[in-house]
Amino acid sequence: MMLLRTALLSVLLVSCSSLPDPRTPPVAGATEARRLLEQSAARAGHPWQRLREVEATYDGEWARLVRRLQPVLVDAGFRRGSWERYRPSQGRVEQIHRGPKGTKRVVRTPDAVEVWFNDQPASSPDGRAAAALVADGYAMFLFGSDWLLAHGSDWRLDPSAAPLPVDGDPCRRVFGVLRPGLGFAREDRVVAWISERDLRLRRIQFTLEGLGSTAGADVEVTFREVQPGPRGTEFPRHFVETVQRPVQIRAHDWRMTELRAR
Repeated sequence: MMLLRTALLSVLLVSCSSLPDPRTPPVAGATEARRLLEQSAARAGHPWQRLREVEATYDGEWARLVRRLQPVLVDAGFRRGSWERYRPSQGRVEQIHRGPKGTKRVVRTPDAVEVWFNDQPASSPDGRAAAALVADGYAMFLFGSDWLLAHGSDWRLDPSAAPLPVDGDPCRRVFGVLRPGLGFAREDRVVAWISERDLRLRRIQFTLEGLGSTAGADVEVTFREVQPGPRGTEFPRHFVETVQRPVQIRAHDWRMTELRAR
């Protein structure tokens, strides 16, 4: 309990986000917003539409404070590295996570999620909700704008808004809605940050309504480096996740270590 209190006190000392709130989209700009998102998906080669199967392996590190504040979502004992397989036409994600406590296996389909810890089925509702949220989130990160087009709607863009930089790259911001949301959420809000320079997706901001402990928060994942894939596709290779609200905390830094796609 003392550790948790100390962590919470540390959080209160962290500055609040200066990024736009995904819950307050512009009221106009629908046509231009969708066109920009489609151009970004085309820049990546439409991987969600065109590829039958993608396998990726990842390795990364969680921030200690986030491990304390969100133990169910982070699940640091099992989620350090992972092997993942995506079958876009089926909406299916398979994940094998590994960590100091052993192996966690997740199978996510459009209607269900199954979870095993060290080959034993998981029964915790929060654990299953967290696993579904993570599986959907990782599909969104890997397939980017093409995944957003397939799962989102109500796209909006403020044509008069000045671009904001991501690592020095000016980006326009496309707001939208995911229905259903990530995991078991009825709805989530997203912002796609798209480069003015080359139309690549540089960042996704999103809410996390699919888990009770994260409801009301929004986070962002920034993409760095590019991994080429088959048939003119490309994928992000370096991912940095930062909680933006209710407080700003750098949460997770991970890299793709291998990619196979067909």
